[in-house]
Amino acid sequence: MNSLLFLMQRVSITVTIFLISICNLFAAEHPPGYVELIDLPITVRVDTTDADIKAVYDLWRKFLSSNPDSAIDSSLWNQKELKRYSDPYAARSWIYNSERIIKSFPPLLLSIEKEGKFYAIRTLYYSEGLEEPYKGSNPWALQTMYAKKVKIKIKKDDKEKKIDTLPQGKRVGYQSQMPDSLRKKRDSTEYRLYDPLHIITDNWDKRRMGPIDYHFPHDFFFDRAVGLRMTKFIKTVRKKYKLPKVSPIEFYITRHQDEIAAAAGLGFMLGPSSGRSNTPNAQVFSSLASEWYPHEITHVLFRDFKPHFILNEGIATYLGGSMNRPFDSLAVDLDQFFYSNDTITFQQILDSPYLEGSTVTYYTVGAVLCKMAYQEGKAEKVKELLSSGVSDAELYKTIERVLGINKQDVTRAIRQKTNEYADK
Repeated sequence: MNSLLFLMQRVSITVTIFLISICNLFAAEHPPGYVELIDLPITVRVDTTDADIKAVYDLWRKFLSSNPDSAIDSSLWNQKELKRYSDPYAARSWIYNSERIIKSFPPLLLSIEKEGKFYAIRTLYYSEGLEEPYKGSNPWALQTMYAKKVKIKIKKDDKEKKIDTLPQGKRVGYQSQMPDSLRKKRDSTEYRLYDPLHIITDNWDKRRMGPIDYHFPHDFFFDRAVGLRMTKFIKTVRKKYKLPKVSPIEFYITRHQDEIAAAAGLGFMLGPSSGRSNTPNAQVFSSLASEWYPHEITHVLFRDFKPHFILNEGIATYLGGSMNRPFDSLAVDLDQFFYSNDTITFQQILDSPYLEGSTVTYYTVGAVLCKMAYQEGKAEKVKELLSSGVSDAELYKTIERVLGINKQDVTRAIRQKTNEYADK
């Protein structure tokens, strides 16, 4: 028995040593910060025998491999945009809105071609063999990105490139040691990525109105009176809620959904939007052909708050409306929806933001909660509500703390208040 126990212990120790050795081996092969490069197929138009095109190809492949849904590897980006913007790629969250996008719609590199001082990189995100009902979700996007050769200053003792990430991102990068040929030089040239937004809209007209820098096509008639109304809205909300100044706010005006996508370098996108905001960058994008977009502006003004999604959209809908309609009008529709769906619960709404194919119900329910908070204790109660945290559990706890409504009574309270707001 003792000899058997001794043998088992020896086997256990041997297996443990083997596993440690394997782990050390993998650690040696994949040091901290290592990111495995994805497969990036190309069309015949991409001539990787050309040294410049090959360099741009390698740059783009690294970007696609760096989990762009959650982080930006600054070693791949130009310094000018890194210094100016928290997120140097304005449309990053539009196209990479999930970590599954690149796996679900594998990128195909269509072309890398010279355009003035830049190389334009065109990529198709497409999934082979999708069947119904998902067949109509192809392709995901047709994207243009830009790259240009820039001068890189190199310090004598640099051994690897520094890597920064967005605040909400995770650390990613490549263990790319500096080539020996460059170690003795004070600087060199390498390709870096550039946001297509600033290249495509570079020749657009611009108008400064208070804290807003408006950008719009030459043939768009800018209405100064509406611009002044927008700046007055910003001033009023900031004063009422004691919010910090955000300036400049970049406001891009377009006339339809495809035009707003094209301005950001997306020749096609499966889910274009009438409006978006990139809150870290203080950028607003509108396809409504108007200087007025209080919903997206509100997102920018409240960007320091990180609430549950229903409250994030709720405050923007309460103060700025949605789908070009004010909150009071939306409350009437929500009241009718509750009347026609007398068994639907708040939790069911949380679980299904796209009820009946639209977000309007979800957004308006969030707006009702924000108005309830304002009635309870003005701006401070609203801000307290917006400090909820992002999970459903945190949301329920915050509603109980701020509004005094327990989880079991939330549905009833929202229905009652919606009916009250609709009757006014």
